[in-house]
Amino acid sequence: MAVKARAHRLLLALGLGCAFLAPTSRDRDRLVARATQEAEVVQPTSFSVTVGSFSGSQPEGKVAVITGASAGIGLSTVEGLARSGIYGTIVMAGRDSAKHQEAMESLREKLSRASGALARPVELRFLELDLASLASVRSFEAEFRQLKKPLHTLLLNAGVMALPERQQTADGYEYQFGVNHLGHFLLCNLLLDALHNSGGSSDPSRVIVLSSSAHQFPSKLLKGDLTDLQSFEYAPWTAYGQSKLANLMFAYELDRRLRERGLRVVANAVHPGVVNTELFRHAGGKASGFLNQLTKPVLPYVMKSPADGAKTSVLLATEDLGKLSGRYWQDGRPTASVDFDPASNLPAPAQALLPFPKLTSYDPAVWGELWEESELLVGLRSEDVRCL
Repeated sequence: MAVKARAHRLLLALGLGCAFLAPTSRDRDRLVARATQEAEVVQPTSFSVTVGSFSGSQPEGKVAVITGASAGIGLSTVEGLARSGIYGTIVMAGRDSAKHQEAMESLREKLSRASGALARPVELRFLELDLASLASVRSFEAEFRQLKKPLHTLLLNAGVMALPERQQTADGYEYQFGVNHLGHFLLCNLLLDALHNSGGSSDPSRVIVLSSSAHQFPSKLLKGDLTDLQSFEYAPWTAYGQSKLANLMFAYELDRRLRERGLRVVANAVHPGVVNTELFRHAGGKASGFLNQLTKPVLPYVMKSPADGAKTSVLLATEDLGKLSGRYWQDGRPTASVDFDPASNLPAPAQALLPFPKLTSYDPAVWGELWEESELLVGLRSEDVRCL
C-alpha cells in the first residue's frame, strides 16, 4: 500500500493521470481546493426563439430550466412543457450552441405546424452550461439571474452513460459522477432560493432529477460505502449505476431538507425507462460503433421513444401529482427504489456467511454523508445557498 501511494504521488508530481490508483487524502484536498476557487470569467452564449406571438413585452407563464435538452428525452420534455400551456419560458441549458439552435428551430417549426395553436406562446432560450466544469455551472447561475426571471421548475435531465474508459471532468472528478451528479448538485443548490421564492404553498416549485433503474447495479455506494465515488476501480456500468444512485439519494435528501426547513419546493427522482436515445452511444464499449449500427433498426421496437420516456417528467412538471415529494417515479407513478436485505430471513449464523451486506437506497445516514461529501467536492459555500 505504501509503495502504491508513493507511486501515485510521483505520478501527480509529474502531472500524469493514473486511473487505477486510489487518491490520497492530499490529492482529494487539492481537488476540493480547486472547486472552492472563484469561478473563472466565462461569457456564456445566450439566444432565444419564440413559438407564437407575445401580446406584451415579456412572456407569461411559468419558467423552467432543463439540462440536456438538445435531443432525446430532454427535447421531448421541452415539447411537452410547451404544449402544456403552463410555461412561458423554457431555458435549455447545454454545451453545444449550434446543436441547441437547430433543435429549437426544429421544435418551433414542429409546434407551428401542429394542429391547433398553442395555449400560450413560449420562449425557448439557450444558456450555455457544461456540467463537467463547476466554473461553467456557476457562470450559468449568474447568467440566469441576469434574465430577472422566476424559476418554477428545474429538470436535471442531462447525463452520460457507460463511458468505455475512465475520464475526468475539468475539476478532476470521474466523468459520470461529475456530470450526472456533482454538476447537477451544484446547479440545484445555487438556484434553490430562486425556486423557493417562485413557489407557493398550494403550488410549490419542482425539482425533477433523472435517475435510472441502473441505480440498482452493485456498487460501493449501494452498500453505504463512499470510499470510491470517483470509481478508481473503474467499470463503465458500475460507475454509471453509482452516479444514478447518487442522483436518487440526492433527490431523497433534498426532499428531507426542504421539508425540514419548510421551503416551497418539492423534489422527485424519475426512471424514464429504457429509451432509444444517443445516451446509448457508448453502451457497447469499444465495439459500440459497430453494435449501434447492428442494433439500430430494431431499437424502436424494444425501447421507448423519447416522447414516451419524457412523459413522467412532463407529468411531474405540469400536473397536481407533481406536488408530491420525495418519491421515485416510473411510468407515471411512484414506485420503490432498490432495498434488498439478504439477511432478513436468515438466522444469525447464516448471515455471517453472506458475501455482501444489505443493498439499499433508503438509508438517510448515507444520503446525508453523500450530501456533505458533495458539498466539499463542488466547493459549496454557505453564501451560495441563501435559503438553507
